[in-house]
Amino acid sequence: MKNRFSFAGLFALSLMVSLTGSPVQAQLFDGPVDRLPVEERVALREGKTVVTGAEGKFVGKVLVEATSEAVWNVLTDYDNLYTFLPNVISSKLLETNGNRKIVEQVSKRKIVLVDVQSRIRTENTEIDKKQIDFRLIEGDLGKLQGSWKIEPVSDYPGGEITKILITQEVEVKPKEGTPEGIFYDIFQGAMGANLEAIRKEVLKRSTK
Repeated sequence: MKNRFSFAGLFALSLMVSLTGSPVQAQLFDGPVDRLPVEERVALREGKTVVTGAEGKFVGKVLVEATSEAVWNVLTDYDNLYTFLPNVISSKLLETNGNRKIVEQVSKRKIVLVDVQSRIRTENTEIDKKQIDFRLIEGDLGKLQGSWKIEPVSDYPGGEITKILITQEVEVKPKEGTPEGIFYDIFQGAMGANLEAIRKEVLKRSTK
């Protein structure tokens, strides 16, 4: 009898796979967080930031309990980024042309007991309040391009949207003559700090 029930169960599962093309669990739990490796999923659910990558190609993620609009308003508040992003001492929206924005940021950080100031000017292309593509047009970097993405997340399939996954993808290179190893370590750490600062700012504005 036990073997008969086991066979029936296997037959039911194989039928599910043949009808849907994949196991039922993979179809149900297929949100933007569920598709990530286990370690990243756990860290994000615990409120931590996650930054992966190396050698100038990085992906940073953070999960925040807020609306898409609240996150979008923080990411596009270009004139006030300096008020909550670490090491940013100035930020200005210089030009607007439809969904294309030119933004300048000045940062200062201490590196080996020396204050180092840098300036970048980027072109930011806003897409449907879901994504911002950016690229360096001038400044103190060799290369900078990437995107911000906003994705809704529910606690269970078909459930109410309660959280937003913020993802930043970046490809960056220092100016010629800058030690790449040190630069990439600092940049990766700064990505994590910025994502955490953005999460806190979104929560702060959402509770007002």
